[in-house]
This record gives sequence, C-alpha cells and structure tokens, in this order.
Amino acid sequence: MKNKLNKDLISNIEISDDMKNAIYRNCTMGRSNADFRFKYSGLLSALIVFGVFALFSIGASAAIIGFKTRLSNMDETEYENIYTEVQNDVFISTDEGFSRELRDSEIKRILKLERDYYDNGVFPKRNMPHYETIDEMKEGELAYVASENIVFVPEKDMDDEQLLEYIDHDAKKRYVNIQSLLAEGIEPGVNMALESTPIADGSDASKARKAADKMLKDYFKAETDDSWIVLVDRFDDNELQNGDVITLYDIDYYRLGTGYATSYNIRINFSDLSPLLLNESGYEVFNDVKTYEFSEAEGLAKDGEEYVREYLSRNFGLKDPKEVITDVERYSNDDKTTSCIDYTFIFDDTTVYICYRIEDQRIVSYCRL
Repeated sequence: MKNKLNKDLISNIEISDDMKNAIYRNCTMGRSNADFRFKYSGLLSALIVFGVFALFSIGASAAIIGFKTRLSNMDETEYENIYTEVQNDVFISTDEGFSRELRDSEIKRILKLERDYYDNGVFPKRNMPHYETIDEMKEGELAYVASENIVFVPEKDMDDEQLLEYIDHDAKKRYVNIQSLLAEGIEPGVNMALESTPIADGSDASKARKAADKMLKDYFKAETDDSWIVLVDRFDDNELQNGDVITLYDIDYYRLGTGYATSYNIRINFSDLSPLLLNESGYEVFNDVKTYEFSEAEGLAKDGEEYVREYLSRNFGLKDPKEVITDVERYSNDDKTTSCIDYTFIFDDTTVYICYRIEDQRIVSYCRL
C-alpha cells in the first residue's frame, strides 16, 4: 500500500518550503471542523476514511448483536424505500442530504442518544417515514421525500424520538448501501473502513495496535470496546525530517454513529514504537468548549507555550527549540474566536505541531515530522 501522503511528490513540486510543510501538516493533522459524517455512495465508499458499520464477530455485545439484527430484519417495503434513497444519493456529507443542519443543542443530545442506540439497544418507536411527495408530510415531521430527494427536518429542535429516528435512518441507509456493494461484487472490508481491520496475533500490526491502544489510554484517557471501528494501516519507506527512512502505522479509532463524537488518530514509528501523531477530532473537541476572542487568546499564549514546552520535555525529551511560532486563529470557525492555540516548535532535526485547548490545557493534537 502506498503512503497516504506522497512526500516525494510534494518535494518535486516547485513551491516554497513553507507551503510544502503546510500541505504535509494539514494532511497529517486534519481540520478542526472536519465533517466525518460521510456516506457511502457507490464506489465512493472505497475512498472514504471514516466508517460507521462493522461486521460483528464472536464476542460482540448483546446490544451490538441486537443492532445488527434490527438492520438485517427490515421488511421488504422499508428496505426498498431506503435502497431507492441510496441510489439517489449524490451527497458527500449527511448534512447535505437534509433540509437543515443539526443545531448544537440537538448534537449534544444526539451524542448521548447514539450511545443508547448502539450500546444499549434503545431504538425509536417508529421508523422514519418515506413519502413520494411533500404533500404527504405532516407538520413538524421528520421524513424523507423521494420527489425532492431530501430528508426534511422540523424547524423546531427535534425531540428524542425524532433524533433516534434520525440515527436509525442513518444506520439503515449505511447497511443497505453495504448490501448494494456486496451485490456489485465489492467486498466492504479491509481498506473500505466498514469494519475494523482484522489483525493476526503476534503480527507487526498487532504490535502496533497494542502500542497505539496504550497511547490512547495514556494521552487521551480513552479505551475502546466493540462499538468502535479501529483501522490499522502500514506505510513503508517514509522519510522523516531528520532523514531517517521508517515504516509507520496509522491507527484510527471511530465509534459507531453519525460521526459527531470524538475520534482518535495515532501514527507510530514502528522502529521504536514512538508516536508521530496523537490527534483527537470531533464535535466535542472543538465545538462544545469555551471560546476566546483572538486578543484574549494572545494574552494566554505565553502560559500555553510554557505548558507545551513542559509537555514536550516530559513526554518526548524535546527541549530548547530553535523557534516557536504561535497562531491563535488557525482553529477559528467564525474568524473571531478560538478554543485552541496552534504552536509550531522547530528543533534542529524535527518540527512539532501542537494544538493546545485553552480552557483546560489539553493537548488535542501532537504531530512530529
């Protein structure tokens, strides 16, 4: 498998060193407001990094088995309705296929309801309706209308039942899409992000996964269960800034759901099992935390830098950078406020990028080149 980011290709493009670095940085760290609520439209499923449906193996919890049973036991009419919706789907993200985006108040509730749905088997009382025309809809209803090819969402905040219908519809649509891929002879498995990567005991991948699991717990206080999808990818012949050529592993952790919840990405230098990337993303990381005016953030940047210096020294032995660059605007969604400060620490033979959350002095992302 080729590297996700071809640094040799970037090196041959006639652009400034700063721009090359920015391209690599953005690819490795991702965007703070990245929308992981991708869907699987045709062959696009083979290209998308984030998945929300796993093939459940022996040892799966009763709730997960119950969820799988619910999806596989749809009646013929419901299945055909959702199949039609899947075939008509030309959208990249979930929000594009809905009449409006979810509000913050709804997202906060959907995060809890997703866990009830996937982990505890709490399902809606009814299925989300499918109609041919908008005239069939009732006022304040959540429903898909085939003639408009869109899911209409009530203007008022949805209640818990409607949010469960929203979650249920999303899960069923993804399930039907997977069955469509199988019917086309496309196996939704490894490299398609529709299930966790199968790993043989004692393999290099198993060694990397165990190291990443420990880092997930040590740095983010997070642990996985069978409601998570864990993707493990190996990339050979990668050159670090100091000239070392290494094998690296990317381990990505996602929970079953519509994609608002926190996800984690860990990149490991396999030669010494050291982290090159420790990153968490999602609504909870950037959107549901305290924000600061740029001038306020600038006033807090020096304290943040001291905290990050100590973090780098304590965890990675990195001391005395040649230069530190501070950016209080990189993680802004409104060009006025930010919840995080971006630091670039330049050492003799490596560069480190840090996303520092101001409110609680949390290191959201560590990226070492």
